[in-house]
Amino acid sequence: AFGYRHFCLIGKDGKISNALKLDNVSTATPKSIILWAQQGAGPKVSFLDVAADSAGRPTVYLTQRLADGQIALGALGTEFISKLQRSIAFGRRGHAAIVDRSGKILAHPKESWRQEMKNISKVKPVQLMMTGKTGVTKFYSPAVKKDMITGYTTVPRTGWGVMVPQPFEELQERAQEYQLIAIAIALIGLAMAALIAWLLSCLLTKPIEAVIVAARDLGIGHTNTRAALPSKMVPHELRELAEDFNSMAELLNLDKESMTTALQESKAADIAKSEFLANMSHELRTPLNAIIGFSQSIDMEVFGPVGNAQYKNYAHDISESGQHLLGIINDILDLSKIESGTLQIGDDEVDIEDIIDSSIRLVSGSAEDRKVTLAYNCQDELPKVRGSTIKFRQILLNLLSNAIKFTPEGNSITVAAWQDSLGGLSISVQDTGIGMNEEEISIALQSFRQVDSVLSRRYEGTGLGLPLAKKLVELHEGALSIQSEPGKGTIVTVQLPAARCISRAAA
Repeated sequence: AFGYRHFCLIGKDGKISNALKLDNVSTATPKSIILWAQQGAGPKVSFLDVAADSAGRPTVYLTQRLADGQIALGALGTEFISKLQRSIAFGRRGHAAIVDRSGKILAHPKESWRQEMKNISKVKPVQLMMTGKTGVTKFYSPAVKKDMITGYTTVPRTGWGVMVPQPFEELQERAQEYQLIAIAIALIGLAMAALIAWLLSCLLTKPIEAVIVAARDLGIGHTNTRAALPSKMVPHELRELAEDFNSMAELLNLDKESMTTALQESKAADIAKSEFLANMSHELRTPLNAIIGFSQSIDMEVFGPVGNAQYKNYAHDISESGQHLLGIINDILDLSKIESGTLQIGDDEVDIEDIIDSSIRLVSGSAEDRKVTLAYNCQDELPKVRGSTIKFRQILLNLLSNAIKFTPEGNSITVAAWQDSLGGLSISVQDTGIGMNEEEISIALQSFRQVDSVLSRRYEGTGLGLPLAKKLVELHEGALSIQSEPGKGTIVTVQLPAARCISRAAA
């Protein structure tokens, strides 16, 4: 309907990859147009200035860069625009003229000017239209060699200029005879020019703008948004664009619903896993406590001599192994409770200095066995903390045990505690051990993960110490951070907020 001659796709190599011909004349696209499209095409439809196609016909090329990097190119003949121009006339010698943004003729009463795409950019109203202005002005017309008066405007989307000139003397004559009629004609002429510009703009841009607005809504998560379908007066290509976009949006909405369902199922499975671990931990602790108690009774010879010393050693080993296994089970139970949201931390007044002292004493034997030095560097008058005494001791013991395990013989571990400027409390455990890189730190903070692989693991453990300590700190509204470097050691810092601290004077 608009006189499109052909469409084609231009690849990244500058060659035409596909083409759709709408007429029987050769539709080869000039290389200069392809080069311009590669340099200037953007994600929105752009209009090139009028240029000759391979057959020498005036043609307006429309370009758009697609998501895959190709460029869509459409060739629009100027006959349709010329037909619009010919429908506009004023008086005996009044006419309409339409130019592109560079001032070249798109439609003009002189058909030869349209065919040669004559540049009339030096004409006054054309200069004004090229700057985007709208109005009425007087000028000298080379076409009719007379002073003319014209209304002019610019089509915002394309940058085309539309003007309706009429010889000034004719207007003066009519004004003398029919002054009111002449004024009415001038006003109608301006209105028609503006209407033509508006219609051209709406027909070509409104459907695309509707898709753009819907795409923006889709991009911010509104998957139920749909583009309004244009009227039947709009070219069917634009209607298909809106329909294809709506089909894509429907698929995205279905994908979102599927992901939401999968996420809900995953959460339910995670809750079921935590409940299972909690139940299994309870089931294992009962017989394990009996094993530990009976083995300790045999080791201590509560009911009399065992007889064979080897049996006594076995009972001692059974007791230690049982206690180790009980500790693992307790850690698993704590993790499952934290994940299910059922672990209660209490609201005791915890003396951090006592916790640090007692924790160091508890691990001092392990440190001596590994020939590792423990140092204590704490600020005087540390505040007390609201929370669980047992869980704070568990945090410190986990951090100290980890530090001892990964610190070679002859090295040292330093525990420090201080109150920061904001009133919060910080506790750090610094070792001079093997250290970790960023990726290893991330792994170490995941439950049941260890930095060493199964085949090359050098250190025993379940990988629960650091993750459990981190979760317990977070239950106390604090944060656990790690600074480490391979071969230089690790610093694990626990930071508690001021809201959890109680000054000794208040306590």
